[in-house]
Amino acid sequence: MTTSAIRFQPELSDQDKRPTRCPACGFDDPETVAPSNEAGFDILTCPDCGFGRTWPPVPGEEIGLWYPEQYYGKGNIRFNPLFELMVRWFRKRRAAVLYNRVPRGPILDVGCGRGMMLSYMRDLGYEAHGLELSETAAHHARRVLKLEVTTGDFLTSPHEKNRYNAVIFCHTLEHFANPVAAIARAYELLKPGGVLWIAVPNYGSWQARLFGRFWFHMDAPRHYFHFTIKSLDAILQRRRFRVVQLDHYSSEQNPYGLLQSLLNAAGFRFNLLYSLLKNSTARTDTVLHYPFQTAAHALLLPFLVPFVVVATALETVFKSGGTFEMYAFKE
Repeated sequence: MTTSAIRFQPELSDQDKRPTRCPACGFDDPETVAPSNEAGFDILTCPDCGFGRTWPPVPGEEIGLWYPEQYYGKGNIRFNPLFELMVRWFRKRRAAVLYNRVPRGPILDVGCGRGMMLSYMRDLGYEAHGLELSETAAHHARRVLKLEVTTGDFLTSPHEKNRYNAVIFCHTLEHFANPVAAIARAYELLKPGGVLWIAVPNYGSWQARLFGRFWFHMDAPRHYFHFTIKSLDAILQRRRFRVVQLDHYSSEQNPYGLLQSLLNAAGFRFNLLYSLLKNSTARTDTVLHYPFQTAAHALLLPFLVPFVVVATALETVFKSGGTFEMYAFKE
């Protein structure tokens, strides 16, 4: 596991300001600046640990504008029927992985989305709790799956301290305006020995370094922060977590991230394939809008898919997957 010297305690406030040192590792040299995939925003990167920040950060009262109803799809159903089946399979697999690591009892999924993984955890005998930012995001989990889901700010949520066997940030921590404070809050809620599971895009990966602003997983400004393994490990150490496992591969995230990044870098409409895979209520671009580019996608995919499979296997071997997952115990 990556280890860095303890220099300071990460700040729990004012991360929307531009501090003189890295919020993750404390390095105080000037950050590098690179363009993001959204006009008007840059990515500031620590030259030591690689921690990235979207700049300027969208104020909390405005971030909801970047999550319109179309972002979720009608009824929180985002993809076409075939890919919806795949999503359910991936969520069930996540639940099975956690089942092998977390004793039964109360768990909290922060940013639980539609609640599919949480529902599978409930079926496995867990006391399943979720949190979402808005009523729209929580609708399916709460109304359809009948899960116990709280809406609002995680930092001020009413959850009981020292209660949970696991707190989960599955591709949600990067959406926090203050991830350091979110990790500190998770520490408060976990029982001693409880498990913190974090899955995030890997800003230090081959994909991120090769594709830059074309990288599918950058998603500024919805992603306030961009984690490397070294930066997240530094934050967890300073918040009194002990990292016990690091995974470099996700069959759900890494191959598609590379595929879409290749298409983006080739000059096609940004994330066109991703839009075409969605259902009509979540789709921003259609075949009618881009018929020739869609045809080109169909011709290229048979050649690109085998390459992507091999390339993601290689990046995993070299511990540079497009996303990574960390499991840590509360000491």
